[in-house]
Amino acid sequence: MTKLPVEYYAVLRKPLESGRQSPKKLAEAFLLSVPIVWLLYLVTFSVAADSTNYPNVEKIRTTQFIMTVVVSILGIIFSFPSIYRKTGWLQYAYSVLLAQFTFTVYPFISAFFIMGQQENASREILIKLTYYAIILGILVLLVTSIRFSILLRKGAYKKGSSRDETRSKFENKSYIPIAIVASTGFVLIMQYAIRKIQFVSLEDAILTYLPLLICYVSVFVLPEQIVITYCKIRFKAFNYNSRGYLHDIEKIELKRKNV
Repeated sequence: MTKLPVEYYAVLRKPLESGRQSPKKLAEAFLLSVPIVWLLYLVTFSVAADSTNYPNVEKIRTTQFIMTVVVSILGIIFSFPSIYRKTGWLQYAYSVLLAQFTFTVYPFISAFFIMGQQENASREILIKLTYYAIILGILVLLVTSIRFSILLRKGAYKKGSSRDETRSKFENKSYIPIAIVASTGFVLIMQYAIRKIQFVSLEDAILTYLPLLICYVSVFVLPEQIVITYCKIRFKAFNYNSRGYLHDIEKIELKRKNV
């Protein structure tokens, strides 16, 4: 992947070209995220952790508090123009960290805390389910990463209408193994949980499985986020100039060929 030219990553620039992930937009999102992550912290440890049988709640609370403080401070730091203009790729890398922290870590923890509130949820069963859920997340990440690597090498992310169409065909086919792994693993976890844990209400079941689904969707998009971060480090075309405009990939390539 390190030998592929910038043309192979061109389609990944679309979120940057649209301006949705420009440094200014990210900075605004970071400031908005500070109260959101603290709200998640309060909900997780005041509501989800209430009367839960999940082990080591206090240790998890302390760890999450420290991580939330660090994430909040970094969010404020990377929202200053004088900072993010000098550290473009670092700001984007932090946005990936923030997204995973918000949509993977907190949903995962809250799901198991709520599961631990059920009457017959023993610590042993909860620990086993945690291991199974983590293994499934790793499998989803591995399969998604392999899929993404194959697509890149086949040129599925090159720019151009015909190639975009080819990319869509590649992606539709490549979703199959991911869907098989994720759906099979998730169904097995659900079946094990249903056999071992009797949920008090349908609401508790939804508040357990829905956050886990959100968690796995967040893991699914992680490889693409990592590749875009890599492109920001390697290619000038994935970064913004001092005026806040994305560097033109065609002009950069023309200059490179003329050198």
